[in-house]
Amino acid sequence: MERKIKGYIFDLDGTLIDSLDAWVNIGKRYLKGKYIEADDALDNIMKNMSFKEGATYIKETYHLSDSVEDILQGLYLLVEKRYENDVQLYDGVQEFLEKCHQKGYTMCVLTASSSRLAKKALERLGVIKYFDYIYSCQTIGYTKRQPEVYLEVIKRMKLKPNQCVVVEDALYAIQIASSIQLQVKAIQNQENQKDWKTICQLTKYAYISFRDMEESFH
Repeated sequence: MERKIKGYIFDLDGTLIDSLDAWVNIGKRYLKGKYIEADDALDNIMKNMSFKEGATYIKETYHLSDSVEDILQGLYLLVEKRYENDVQLYDGVQEFLEKCHQKGYTMCVLTASSSRLAKKALERLGVIKYFDYIYSCQTIGYTKRQPEVYLEVIKRMKLKPNQCVVVEDALYAIQIASSIQLQVKAIQNQENQKDWKTICQLTKYAYISFRDMEESFH
């Protein structure tokens, strides 16, 4: 049975924008500011966490007296300037969004980081106009390791699961979205190349760039 696609849910970092470098060693950089030496594995552990999960992990692991909200703000400040001034769209993203807009798709961003960061970057890059909603895992109340995060976003978009496409780069998020039979389009970047074979086994819609990606299934 053919799906009638009406909406797109886009990941932000590593999918729409080339911002992964902004997050390199963010945990170590945050702790260094507090004169605490971080474990070498910290940032590898944090890279698949939501913004709030990472802050909670730092607090609990390094026994900080700071609140999770204070740590969140500290992490936010470390990357804020990069989002305001430096990060760029991946090749072909704006053209793809324009095609989707012309077809009348409802579009949203669902990010594991901060919706504030997302809005800053997307406004500067001139593409925020394409999105009906900007969501973060923090505002939804679930992480991308929980299928409920996608189901809740789809509900807020006033659509059904078989009417939505998820565009993601992270293996763990692709696995969760696929596990509840959502249609997933995967985009390759420098971070997920080691997982690319597995990603291609999860979805036949796997693309090297947005220039290769079809905006619909028709």
